[in-house]
Amino acid sequence: MSLPDVAELDLATKVGQLFVVGFEGPEPTEDLRELLTDYRCGNVIYFSRNIDSPEQVAELSRELQTIATEAGPEIPLFVTADQEGGVVSRTDWGTEPPSQMSIGAGRDADLARSVGGAVGAELASIGVNFDLTPVLDVNNNPDNPVIGVRSFGEEPELVGDLGAAMADGMQSEGVLACGKHFPGHGDTSADSHHSLPVVDHDRERLDAVELAPFRRAIDAGIDAIMTTHVSFPTITGDDELPATVSRDVQTGLLREQLGFDGLVVTDGMEMNAIADEMGTPEGCVQAVEAGCDLLLVCHTPAVQKDSVEAVIDAVESGRIDESRIDDAVERVLEYKERRGVGQQTPSLDRWEATSDRSREVGREVAAAGITVARDRNETIPFDTGRPLHLVGFPGGRASPAEDDRYEPTLVADALEAGGFDVELHEVETADALPSFEGDEQVVLATYNAAGDDEQVRAVERLDEAVDAFAALVVRNPYDLARFPDVSTAVSTYDYTPATLSVTGEILAGRRRASGRLPVTIAGFEAEN
Repeated sequence: MSLPDVAELDLATKVGQLFVVGFEGPEPTEDLRELLTDYRCGNVIYFSRNIDSPEQVAELSRELQTIATEAGPEIPLFVTADQEGGVVSRTDWGTEPPSQMSIGAGRDADLARSVGGAVGAELASIGVNFDLTPVLDVNNNPDNPVIGVRSFGEEPELVGDLGAAMADGMQSEGVLACGKHFPGHGDTSADSHHSLPVVDHDRERLDAVELAPFRRAIDAGIDAIMTTHVSFPTITGDDELPATVSRDVQTGLLREQLGFDGLVVTDGMEMNAIADEMGTPEGCVQAVEAGCDLLLVCHTPAVQKDSVEAVIDAVESGRIDESRIDDAVERVLEYKERRGVGQQTPSLDRWEATSDRSREVGREVAAAGITVARDRNETIPFDTGRPLHLVGFPGGRASPAEDDRYEPTLVADALEAGGFDVELHEVETADALPSFEGDEQVVLATYNAAGDDEQVRAVERLDEAVDAFAALVVRNPYDLARFPDVSTAVSTYDYTPATLSVTGEILAGRRRASGRLPVTIAGFEAEN
């Protein structure tokens, strides 16, 4: 398909090509139809709320492409999603990859490339042509509430190498990859969904840590970079200015200093760090002025429409020169053509041809990444011929970016499949623990215990009372800092089906864990 020249497009169509809009439910809403036709929005984003099954997503993608191309110039949509793996996986049918921190624990760039290829092939089969990953943030702050296991780890070189490899694999399947969150969201203790974090390191430190993975990915040819709503006063001179709307960051640093000529994509413009500071419509105008090409407005139809109108008004009033719009649209069209967007028909048959590969690669990642951080008493393997007691605490989303699927029953089911006779005890406090005999086998699955004193008390109590005990750190490896003397600890980094299945095999002794912690845990000495 040959796409039209920018000169052939009217202003409304050009501005529409800059917007990536979300919607509610598994079918096109009337608001979405209006955004794609009357407002000419040229791109969409899927969240878990839009996804039921591979067949449904393939049909949805076909329908949206038809709506968009029949409404005006035949320009196909970027269909985007945050399919990072682990706790940010928009699909929920068993093929989602483990978290990036699990890949980091395995430290294998070839495996990262395989993950990118498998995810890219599966997404392409259901009509998703733009994956908003890899996460290139260096997670060196254990109190970070939004990145954590979404990152490959705390070593800039490792993060850059694995991120570049994952992007290469994804792009080899015709799906755009997008490194995020530039210039770095790893060393923050606030979540930009809720407020404006500040990273106030000097330029030497930023070059060595935060910027290094982005430079590596850019040099390797990544298609897109996503901005972050974090303040970098060393670059901007203003500790209240989000990087997304800073020309010093997006044009001066990213374009001119780092030499990036791909797509610059904003993070969600309805996040509080933008919405509360300047409002989403004004934020979109400022992001275009700063040098961004694609604007994510993901949730509210009225805000989406106001934002499109605000950018059009800014051009018509002379605030934004139309050449800035043309530059962004040329880049959007270039990448739609380069990656063959809209040229393949999504289908269930195509998905079925990719799903086995996704599952197998997921198991390879889990086997390489799951970490037996300590096993002083050689508790592992547990005896499958005896009952295994599993104690589980409830989970929940640590950030609005995450999907909320964790339940202790997921762990119990995986251990049952691994050959154990499991008795599950779901509790919310340490005082609710059953009374176990010293010779019983007990596993306690922690979930964000770093912020939960009850889970910490439960681990300490069981480790003292039971000989065959292990703490299974299901999500956040920083939990280990809260019980640094525990006798046996296993870190899984996520609760995807692949990860929990392999965990069951490791605890049963049928597979050996080989991962190493990719982050430093204060006060905890790993013994693997």
